[in-house]
Amino acid sequence: MNKLLLNIFLIHFLFLGGCTVEDNLCEAAKCEAPVATLKIKLVDKLTNKNLLDKGADFKLTDLSITSTAYHSNLVIKIDSTELNSNYISILSSGNEALSLKFKNYPEDVISINSRIVKSGCCSIMEIQSLTLNESEICSRCASVQIIEIRK
Repeated sequence: MNKLLLNIFLIHFLFLGGCTVEDNLCEAAKCEAPVATLKIKLVDKLTNKNLLDKGADFKLTDLSITSTAYHSNLVIKIDSTELNSNYISILSSGNEALSLKFKNYPEDVISINSRIVKSGCCSIMEIQSLTLNESEICSRCASVQIIEIRK
């Protein structure tokens, strides 16, 4: 019986190297770079209509978004995957501020405070707080956060 236990120990040590099964699964895991998703919804403050929806007088050239982390304009894409609303979808990779300039309206600033946390085998980006023009939108925010900007 002692010889059987010794063989099990040797197999475990040689092949698993003292790691648990979870550790070996994590080694094989393909982790993506941790990012947080922001969905920006532009709304007409008089009519409450989404300025990004079909039929609205919106062009991608009407909007520019600049990141303090990258010091450049972000590529803007419309997310139309939801049936009832179109959004501008942005992936944030950390603490940064986004400056949004829409047509001739005053600039809006979204400040993102986030941190990377371990979740299973991979890390995720956790948004600690979001502010829009220095007013708090949320603390301990959802992994996909919708930000409504009224124009």
